[in-house]
Amino acid sequence: MKWTRSVKVPFPSVWHRFQAKDLTSQQLVWYRVQDLPEDRFEDAIRHMCDYFARDELMNQAKGLAKDLVAMGDVVALWKAMLPDRMSLVCFREGSDEIVGVNILDVASRSDKDNAQFNSAIFQAIYDTIEYVSHQANIFDRYNVDHYLNAMGLSVDPKYRGRGIATEILRARIPLCRAVGLKLSATCFTGPNSQTAATRVGFQEDFTITYGELARVDQRFNYPGIEENFCKYMSLRVD
Repeated sequence: MKWTRSVKVPFPSVWHRFQAKDLTSQQLVWYRVQDLPEDRFEDAIRHMCDYFARDELMNQAKGLAKDLVAMGDVVALWKAMLPDRMSLVCFREGSDEIVGVNILDVASRSDKDNAQFNSAIFQAIYDTIEYVSHQANIFDRYNVDHYLNAMGLSVDPKYRGRGIATEILRARIPLCRAVGLKLSATCFTGPNSQTAATRVGFQEDFTITYGELARVDQRFNYPGIEENFCKYMSLRVD
C-alpha cells in the first residue's frame, strides 16, 4: 500500500529555522526550511537541473547534464515524486529565492524495483542507487515498512559554504516526527553530502567505493571518482 501524507499535517509547513551568513557580508541572517509549495515545483526542478544534475558526483562522472534523454528521465522522476508533498526547500527569510532543495518521498517495503528509463546513463545511476540500497537492507535492518528517502539534495552555488545542506537535512527530523516516520535513509554519493549527513547524526549502513561498484556491474563505472565512497546512511527519528 502506498504511503500518503496525512491531511492532518498542514501543508506547506515550516520545519526548521536557522542562522547563517548573508550573501554580501559576514552578518548572520535567518533562513527557513519548509515544505516545497506546489506553486514552486517547476522552480525547484529548474534549480535541480541547473545545479544537482551538473554538480553531483555520479552525474558529473556520467555526463548526465549533457544528455537530453537522461535529463528527461530524471526530470520525469522528480515530477513523479513532488506530488507526495514531502520535498523540502530552503529560503532566506524575506526572500522567495530558492537557496536549496531536497527532493524527497517515502520508500515502502511493498515498492517494486522495476523502474525503466529511456537513457542508459540515468538507468545506470538509478540502478547503482538501488544496488546500494539493497545492500543496506534498510527495511529489515530497522524493522520499518516506510522511511523518508531522497533523490537529490542541492544548494545554489552562491550560498554554499554556509552549512545550508546540513540544515536542510536537519529539517527532516521534525518533518518525520510530524508525519509519523521513524527513519530517514538516503544514498549519499559524495563527500560533501556525507559530511553534512554525519553532522546531523546519520549513520553508515553500507559503504562501497565507486571502483568496487564498477566490479559489481560494468554499468556502474564512474570515471575519475573510483576512490570516492558511495554511502547509504540512516537517521533514526524518535
